[in-house]
Amino acid sequence: MLADDNIGRMQELRRGWRPLVASCVGLALGLSPHSAYTIGMIAGPLGQDLGWSRSSVLGATMAATVAVILLGSSIGRLVDRVGARRVALWATVGVTIGLLLLATTARANIALFYGLWGLLTALGLGTLPMTYAKIATQWFNRSRGLALGLMLASTGIAGAIYPFYIDWWIGIAGWRGAFVGLAILPLALSLPIQYRWLFEAKASKLPGDGGDAIGLTLGQAVRHYRFWAAALAAMLLNAASGGLLTNFLPLLTEAGLAHGQALQALSVLALSITGGRLLCGFMLDRMWAPIAAIALIVPAIAGTMLLTTDAIQPVTAVGCVILVGLITGAEFDLMAFITGRYFGRRHYSEIFGLIFAIFAIGSGAAPILFGFVRERTGNYDALLILSSVMLAGAALLFFTLGRYPAAYAQNSQS
Repeated sequence: MLADDNIGRMQELRRGWRPLVASCVGLALGLSPHSAYTIGMIAGPLGQDLGWSRSSVLGATMAATVAVILLGSSIGRLVDRVGARRVALWATVGVTIGLLLLATTARANIALFYGLWGLLTALGLGTLPMTYAKIATQWFNRSRGLALGLMLASTGIAGAIYPFYIDWWIGIAGWRGAFVGLAILPLALSLPIQYRWLFEAKASKLPGDGGDAIGLTLGQAVRHYRFWAAALAAMLLNAASGGLLTNFLPLLTEAGLAHGQALQALSVLALSITGGRLLCGFMLDRMWAPIAAIALIVPAIAGTMLLTTDAIQPVTAVGCVILVGLITGAEFDLMAFITGRYFGRRHYSEIFGLIFAIFAIGSGAAPILFGFVRERTGNYDALLILSSVMLAGAALLFFTLGRYPAAYAQNSQS
């Protein structure tokens, strides 16, 4: 049985590697990295140039959150109806347009900056995981966790490169040039690869799998406790990690690390996020999803609490960043996998879109809250403790999900 499962996984990978690679590139150069990496890097020079505080600049993440909340489920419904390929291609062009518009932000007009960040999000929503995860769940069943992990790990690889890429552009052309440099990537690299390789699987491609014909509607899903347990757990995870992610650079530099050391730590963070996605994907194919979540959450709590110490040494900082990065990387894997295994694929993107919208509340509110409390208290200790509490709450919620419904878990090893 184990040998048959391994053969099945390899067959899936051989058959679906081109759509998987296209999904990786589309996701890495799409909207996902910008709220996590771009705004944290650009906030300093942009704020200094335009006379805004760091927390005010980070407030743009709330505009992104509002766009995701209002449109996330609708984009998911569009993916289910017209296909992931069409949505992804047009949204990739939208990311380029949105980034170029951000480079035109006028002085003393922060409302325009917020509006442009919200527009970037609206135009690029189709490059978020709910689109590419739809394709991954169509092409992969036995190795679905690994495929999702590989796909989502691409944003971690982008995160390892983006700090240096953005820093280079800021150095030669300022923060406006950085937005232009970022806009080049989806148009020049992502769009051609997706056009060539991003295709959806036919139902017959996955023998033994229930396919797109079975699953709950969105209305049925939201009436079930499992939907709200999964969505709230995801939101808590994102709030705990998202606030840290966008504030890691000032947190580490204010703790005594040199700017170069802090940048190196951010690269370790991105790599650990990548590792977390791969590790979580591997685990999801072999164990119950809540167990995989708890195995990554507990070390993250330890790492978060270590950050409250008075003096952070470089080695300690790197260790803490790695532990936080592992669970940060696992968030999307868990959402994408849990959506398919508990609610089916019939309305996968629509359900995932609403879960993602609730998840986005955490990423939108946490960076602002972290920045505001830092300005008021002079340290991050209170919110580091709160992050640990939120991580623990997420672990408890995941544990209430129960077994996978048999109709949606065919060929799962869990």
